[in-house]
Amino acid sequence: MLGGAAIVASCGGDKPTANCGQPVLGVIIFAPGIDLLVRDPFGRGQAIGTSATIRGSDGTTDQTRAEDTLHLVSEANRTGTFTVTVTRPYYRDATITNVKVTPNGCFPNTTTVPVTLQLAAGAPSLRAMILLGQQFLDAPGAQAHLVTHFDANPDVSTAVTWDVNSPTLASVDANGIVTAKCTTTGGTVTVMATSLVDPSITSSVNLGVAPAASCP
Repeated sequence: MLGGAAIVASCGGDKPTANCGQPVLGVIIFAPGIDLLVRDPFGRGQAIGTSATIRGSDGTTDQTRAEDTLHLVSEANRTGTFTVTVTRPYYRDATITNVKVTPNGCFPNTTTVPVTLQLAAGAPSLRAMILLGQQFLDAPGAQAHLVTHFDANPDVSTAVTWDVNSPTLASVDANGIVTAKCTTTGGTVTVMATSLVDPSITSSVNLGVAPAASCP
């Protein structure tokens, strides 16, 4: 799902179109020219943790950022013809040539490019894990549900253990549900998930906990 603010409004990136007018001061518009749908060989989105370089026919390059686990989008709203090189640890680089981005008024039409990455020789069966769903806990008892997303072969267990670094601020249960405790100071709690299959595979997120006026 695309959206958000990233690029100050400009007419057509490096190839302005006619009758666009002037950018509006302070208006932030994100208009990616390229949307890479990054999947592993098992069909799961792996955009987070993947990087790509987008090289224009003029030799200049753009970088990308992950919108979610599937979408890796360009950070520039340029039109033209591009070569895209996608890289991810434990995978072979994927290069896609002749990716065309056409103008649509002041901004480009988004060109969607499916990319299925292939594992490199000797890649481990469990490669990475990330936590999704962090948020601000604005009151005692407020909850956030953290979800693990694995880069692993389908036969690998996704079981994890959970831990918090400050149990006076929040607790976490076996399902990744974080619950804020009553605290008059507030603060930030770090929640970590650790793979049971390989304890070296971990992921953590920081959640803010709001202070309460008083606690029982």
